[in-house]
Amino acid sequence: MKEKKMSIRELIDKYQANCDRINEIADTCEKETRERNDSENKEFEELVRENQLLQMKMQALAAEHLRENPNAHADAIRIIRENANHGRKSEIIFVRDIMMVSDIRNGALVPLNIQDIIKPLQEGFILDKVGLPLPTGLAGDFVWPMYEMVDAQIAGEGVALTDKKIPFSKMTASPERIGIAIPVTNQSLNQSEGVLEMIVREVMPLSIRLLLNKILFSTQKVNGATNLVGPFANIVENAAKEEGQRDEKIPAIVNLSNVPKFVELNKLMKAAVLETGIEGSHLCFVMTKSMAATLEGTPINEKGIFVPMIQNGMLCGVPVYTTNEIRQGTTEYIGLGDWRYQPMGLFGTLRFTVDPYSQARKDSVDFVLNTDYATKTIRPEAFILGQVAAE
Repeated sequence: MKEKKMSIRELIDKYQANCDRINEIADTCEKETRERNDSENKEFEELVRENQLLQMKMQALAAEHLRENPNAHADAIRIIRENANHGRKSEIIFVRDIMMVSDIRNGALVPLNIQDIIKPLQEGFILDKVGLPLPTGLAGDFVWPMYEMVDAQIAGEGVALTDKKIPFSKMTASPERIGIAIPVTNQSLNQSEGVLEMIVREVMPLSIRLLLNKILFSTQKVNGATNLVGPFANIVENAAKEEGQRDEKIPAIVNLSNVPKFVELNKLMKAAVLETGIEGSHLCFVMTKSMAATLEGTPINEKGIFVPMIQNGMLCGVPVYTTNEIRQGTTEYIGLGDWRYQPMGLFGTLRFTVDPYSQARKDSVDFVLNTDYATKTIRPEAFILGQVAAE
């Protein structure tokens, strides 16, 4: 008997149900502070394998649909507008390389590559600055192996080497939901060409980037976050503890002049990080735009030829990333870190809903994006924070 072919809607629902079950297992283990047991491990592996297969089936259906429907993009826009006009929700789901929009009647596909979201997001993000990818479509554990250095040994000819073991450990990050809602009037949606494309390709990625910037670079935990905490918030929180309660792996805050000197940034920050044994291949300074402008006009040395501290976006041979999120009130900070040790990624699907209900009294449609995001500081000594003295 021939197996019934699943529709795109059924594939999506099954994929999401599997993701939900994976999160349930992770939540249970985290709550009970334990590893997965044998039965959970077996179920977890089956769910991950099934999701990989479902992704391939969805991509195959998307390719087939686009071959048979060259006007799929225009059809999808029409479906969204019709649904909004009739008070029906539309759901756009990003899964790895494809984007799909649900149709109440029979389903439809939008031929928009996931990179149209991820590329503009990453281009304005620190990962692009230091040459690291932003993983998407992650499923299951977000685990990074860690290992301690093992010393080599010198031995004479014919002398057997002593066995060395590499002690491995792991750190797991728990994804949390992040969401964004943008209202658009029905008039704009119906009358303006390209509004949907602009929201999907430009506005939503920008909104995600601003939120991730706040999570990563703020010196305080973002409201509502449990596990989504950046390295600099950890440094400030640790510094506020009593001396005997501080984590020795987390560095102390460095005091900087009101206009930081080159030697301070180079010796007290960059050299201090490298001294811990951090390789430093993905180092990047983080500071406000105004501080970067100040340092672009500040010489490395007070005497001799004028050489600005920041040249071509580089400081002490390290790239500079600017965001005002690192300022806390009137307190100015400069951060430095090797961002390989702050892995981050987007889990499962990006779920984008066109909701005509919530803003109905204002004759507006809500564009709502939800996704699961995780990040973790796996080596606290890879990051350091300098506090700029008040003028």
